[in-house]
Formats: sequence, structure tokens, C-alpha cells
Amino acid sequence: MKKINLPNETALILLCSRLSISSHNQLKIRQLLSGFINWDEIIKTSTQHETLPLVYYNLNKLAFQNIIPETIFLTMRDYYYINLKRNLVFEKEILTILALADQDKTDIIPFKGFSLIYTVYHNPGLRIMADVDILTKEDELSKIKYILYNLGYRDNDKKVWHYNEQFEIIFTKKLALNTFIAIEAHRALSPGRPYKINLPYLWQRTHKELICGHEMQCLSPEDTLLSLVLHLRRHTRRLTLKFIIDIAELLNKHGFKSEWHYIKKLTRNNHIITTMYVSLYLAKELLEADISSESINEFRPNIIKTCLIHLAINKYNFFRPKKWRGAFLRLLLFDGAIDFILYLWRVSFLERFITKITAINTGEKIKK
Repeated sequence: MKKINLPNETALILLCSRLSISSHNQLKIRQLLSGFINWDEIIKTSTQHETLPLVYYNLNKLAFQNIIPETIFLTMRDYYYINLKRNLVFEKEILTILALADQDKTDIIPFKGFSLIYTVYHNPGLRIMADVDILTKEDELSKIKYILYNLGYRDNDKKVWHYNEQFEIIFTKKLALNTFIAIEAHRALSPGRPYKINLPYLWQRTHKELICGHEMQCLSPEDTLLSLVLHLRRHTRRLTLKFIIDIAELLNKHGFKSEWHYIKKLTRNNHIITTMYVSLYLAKELLEADISSESINEFRPNIIKTCLIHLAINKYNFFRPKKWRGAFLRLLLFDGAIDFILYLWRVSFLERFITKITAINTGEKIKK
């Protein structure tokens, strides 16, 4: 059988989209750069998958800038520094919010992007952050609103409805010319799809980390992994490499060997076994994450579903999106048929029905 080779552009992006590059992979990068590279494709794909700052950083760090066309290198460099500047503006704003929350004895946990930048990436220029996610206790949401209102934020409260409760409230504010920040205040790590997420020890397992001279409350590494896996599940229709990098680098840093039983238990209890498998599989398949095949296989579904997952998404087609793939992959993520049936009833039908009734009763216009 003829061996299938990755396109040079795909191989280069995957090799450069990581925090640490082995000497073996450095040699691979050098060999790729000695051949033909469609740099416009590199820029386009890396931008779409929100990994261009990391690609630039590694190529520059490895001193390959003389091999890259000057205009391309300058484009990547400018993109990196624009992202760095934007994230530093966000950092200042979030530290102000955290300080005010601390004074008010209000618990806030930044998670996903902002937390990962300072606990995993350790460089605010490397990861693109579209918004800032914070987790708060439900009985303290009014305190969060008060703090953000006083800082000039506006929100979408009562405009977004989720099953049983509003899952998140989005607060927005203009920080500077062409610079806006969106803060998503969550009552849970993810909406129920179809089951309500249950992580009973999440708040007890948090810890403090020193960020820019300020103490920040963080999720445990295990709960961080669960949050990233749940986030990936919500974005199968637009699955970007950035999400996979987050998972891969978290695995590389922590390993999770001592707390693997906790992850397995919560994964099973929340009906996200297949989702966890897909997340770990992609981290290994695309970015050679430091996790054994044996550990990944602990979440592996039946052989037919496993084959379908590998067919639907792998390193050869990840950058070639198809309209059907996102919907098909989302279907495969349900652990069983009953989960899918409940999803159709609770989310696709019941939630939309009650949303329309609520909007009619409140006089709000339904978006079609």
C-alpha cells in the first residue's frame, strides 16, 4: 500500500503548534522548509485555526527566519505582537476585576483561555483569546454583575435562554479604539447536552496561583481537562487546532497519572466517555501529546464507532473541513442512543419550544 504523506503545509503547522519541539521534530521542520511551502496557505490555515502566533514564535525561536520569505515573516511577527498587546490589555482588566472580587469576598475562577495562558503557556502572546471565561457560584452572580456594571460593562441578561437556567451571561466593554472585551460569566463549565454537568468537588479542588503579582483561583488540572473536553464538544462544527493544543499541552504538563481515576469517574458520570476519547485521540494524533495509547483506550468506544471517528477526523483531513463532518462527529460523541434521544427532546425540541414561548410572553423578537 502506498504511504500517504501529509502536505508540507499541514506537517509544518502541526510541528510548530506546540510549546516544546524535540530535536527530532526540529530536523523535520528544517527538511520541510528546504522544500516547497505555500506560505499563503500557512498564513490562511494558521489564522483560521488560531495558531499563527505559536507558529511564528517557534520558527523565530529556532532561527529559521532567514529561510522564510521576508513579507511572510513580518506578517506573522505583526500578528504575534498584535495578539500580545491585546492580551496584555485583557490581563490588566481581568486583574482589576479579580482584585475587586477579592475585596468583596466573591469567588471567581477564570478558566480556559486566560487561565491557560498563565498556567500552561506562560506567554500571553502565544494563545489567541477571543473572550474571557469566568466561573462563579450561582448565589454570587449578582455580586459579579455589580462589579462589572461599575466598571462600565453591559450584559445580555434575559436575552439568552438555556434549558432550566441561563447558562452564561456575556458582559462586554470597549477598552480602547477597536478593542472590545467580552467576559462570559458561567454558572457551570458547560450547558447540559443533554445531562446537567455534575462536578461535585470542583470548588473544593481549586488552588491559588500567583499571576503577575496577584493571586488567582484556578481549577485543578483534572477539572481543567474536563472543561476543555466539554468545550471541544460544543464546537465540533468549527473545531480549531487551538482547542486541541490546549488539551495536548495540559497533558504534557501534568500527565494526570495520580488522578486518572478521578477523570475516569467524572467522565463516566457525565456521559462524556466518547468525547474524552476523541479529545485525547486528537491530542495524540495531531500533536503527539504525552499520553499513552493504553490511557486513551480506557475511553475507547466500540470498534465500529472508533473506526468512524478515525475516518471522520484525523491528521490527514483535519485542515480540510467538510460540512457534514461537524454534524457527524457531534452525533458520534453521544455515548449511547438514549443520550441522543434525550438531546433531541430536551435541547433540540423542548428548549427551543420554551424559548419561543418565553420570547412571546416577554415581547421579544425571535431570531429566525
